[in-house]
Amino acid sequence: MSYVEKLAKSIEQIAKSIEQRIKASMHKTNWYAFCSCFYTIKRSKFMKKYWNPKSRMIHNPACLSLRSLLYALCYQLGLNSFKLLALSSVLSALLIFCWLLYPERASSGPYLDSAHGSSSYGVKRSATGFPTDYGQGNCAHCHEQHASIGGAEPDPTGGPDKYELMSKNFNTSKTTNLYAQSDSVCFYCHIVTGTYQSPVFYNYTYSITFGGNPDTTPNNIFDTFNSTSYHNLYDIWRLITGLYGSKTFTSFPADSNPCSGCHNIHIAQRSCGKPAGSYDPTKSAISKPSDHSNLWGDGDNERMDDYTANYQPPRYYNSTNLEPDNASSDRATQAAKTPDYATFCTDCHTSTSNSVWSTTLNRWLRPIDWSIEKHGKGSADGAVSLNSPYSSTLDNKVLSCLDCHEPHGSPNVTLIRKEVNGGTLGGTVTTIAQTDCSFPYNENKEIAYLCDRCHKDDYEFTTSCYENHYYKIHHDSASGDPFYTGGYPFYTGGSCGSCHSGGGSGCTSSRNTQNCNCCHYHGSTDQSGETTRRTF
Repeated sequence: MSYVEKLAKSIEQIAKSIEQRIKASMHKTNWYAFCSCFYTIKRSKFMKKYWNPKSRMIHNPACLSLRSLLYALCYQLGLNSFKLLALSSVLSALLIFCWLLYPERASSGPYLDSAHGSSSYGVKRSATGFPTDYGQGNCAHCHEQHASIGGAEPDPTGGPDKYELMSKNFNTSKTTNLYAQSDSVCFYCHIVTGTYQSPVFYNYTYSITFGGNPDTTPNNIFDTFNSTSYHNLYDIWRLITGLYGSKTFTSFPADSNPCSGCHNIHIAQRSCGKPAGSYDPTKSAISKPSDHSNLWGDGDNERMDDYTANYQPPRYYNSTNLEPDNASSDRATQAAKTPDYATFCTDCHTSTSNSVWSTTLNRWLRPIDWSIEKHGKGSADGAVSLNSPYSSTLDNKVLSCLDCHEPHGSPNVTLIRKEVNGGTLGGTVTTIAQTDCSFPYNENKEIAYLCDRCHKDDYEFTTSCYENHYYKIHHDSASGDPFYTGGYPFYTGGSCGSCHSGGGSGCTSSRNTQNCNCCHYHGSTDQSGETTRRTF
């Protein structure tokens, strides 16, 4: 008999004893409503929602008992004051007892509406020693009260950890990847090979799920975090718990799991567009670190069209329709479906210097002020030559962080997506180090694989020119940009050799070029000394 069943039996016995005593001294008293209230709740359709096949409660019974118990109390209002007083005392004691045993913070609340609590696809541990008949979404799939079920501990062994988790919450000694499955309790299910979740499921990257990239690798969170670049879990853990940085959050004790920085696992919902056509913008898997108790992006006031009316969603893969679901080519329609990632990401990546430290890069990340950067709300100036759906007119279109970056990991540095604006990048971006920014330049143009998805290269101006070559927008009248000496950007006539080694001129020149990141990065401004323009 479970603990909850024993409690129910005790409540029943107390109620029957009270009933017998009052019946002995009072007549015409209907105590049956009170004595049978627990069984009424348990038998009701409402109760079945919160009682799994093993008769183990997974929801706070206080709120369930309250309705039926108050009904019994109201039934007694017509009786004499002694009976009402006796009943009120018993009800008060029982309710206090219920709340002590099942405090509100343990209530499932919206958990049953979450991805983990879903009765259709929620958590379901499949492991040696774990019962096979626990309902989908049952708390025991992740939490173990005594590290024992039926006298033995099921896999994974070694628990329970903090919050009665089935294994170690997070390995705080793991400062960089490659991660092992045991480094985070989340990896036991968010993995394909060796998963504890039944049936196996897939978590694809953002560019696959919301951009339509047909390259469906990696297909799980564990492998994504073991990519070339990734959100370092150790750094996230230190940031959200206040061990470093300028941002202070209040919802994360020292033993928090870093995944909880962006996800509240008890309310996070499945919104993804896999399979195609399943995207639901009223659901969200993310919560802002500064507002951990609520979802972000599920409400109409938390979308990119609320951040700015100028947000332009990029194209969906091989389509004229737009992200996040390939359902329409209308800018406003698709913007209204996209969570406000700019506000979400800058909850950590602020405009304050020294706010986010990277153990992987061994430096502070650049501050980001999306209100003034040109890819953000900052005004464009001069001229620009862009690919559809972006316009070459200066209409100040704004991007979302996830239009270019992955949230978990990527084979490209700095979390750059493999697919951007309707197509895959022309190559892998392995470095954008600013050590390449001195003469003679080493011809590292890998970051231009990203830039080229929206900005026109020389070949897109004239097919006789080179691809991934940017002479025209920097040194030719085709740029339409008159801000520099000689009439065009960085052009002084006959001075090519002062910056570029090699021979030739124009868009077919063999001269070495600069790394784009030497002049274009978060917070960058013109380094020529001729203007104070922002260059990103």
